[in-house]
Amino acid sequence: MEEQKKAVFDAGRQVEVQLRSAEGTKTVKVRFPTDEEWTERQRRRKIIIKQLGRGISETVIPSSEDVDSVLLAKIRVEEGPEVDAFEASRIIEQLSQADVDDVLPEAGAFRVSLRVPGGLTAHLLRMPSAKDVIEYRRGFARVLDLPFNKQELTINLAAAGSLYGRLTQSTEGYAGAVPIIHQAVTVKATIDALDAGFQEDSTASFQTGSGPSSPPSGS
Repeated sequence: MEEQKKAVFDAGRQVEVQLRSAEGTKTVKVRFPTDEEWTERQRRRKIIIKQLGRGISETVIPSSEDVDSVLLAKIRVEEGPEVDAFEASRIIEQLSQADVDDVLPEAGAFRVSLRVPGGLTAHLLRMPSAKDVIEYRRGFARVLDLPFNKQELTINLAAAGSLYGRLTQSTEGYAGAVPIIHQAVTVKATIDALDAGFQEDSTASFQTGSGPSSPPSGS
């Protein structure tokens, strides 16, 4: 019996996205966005964080559906049913799906399992250094303070792509290059795992009895 062929993610393949609506199921044929298109989409989606007081905040992405509508117009490969801006967002969100399934330490590295459209992929990334993490965080997000207790956050996917390129040791489940939208999720999962390990080490270091014994009392 032949071994069952594993599903692979192929960013070069055209996709027929099924979109349910009141008028019936719409079939929209698209290509997968390029890294440059994903990066531009993320740059244009300004995230607004409003502090409401008492430690409560509200996060919104104004006009995100308009940004997704522009991207969908670029990646459609043939004429088809009419799609409004909100339906465009649903399609782009389907294409951007990348959910972390597991993160496991592995000999100075982390193996990240990522669930993407069509199956499960794996990424082995070298453990990032403190310098890697600091430089990534400086480049990944730009925060502007606005009036009325608001902040504007802009995400730069290129920073994640740059770090992914330096850390990655191997990948599984891809027919070609790993899309930057997957790279960004993988890098975040790796840094989150590193931070969690650091927290555990820090807690253990300060537990009662972990340090030197108290000096004996004087006679």
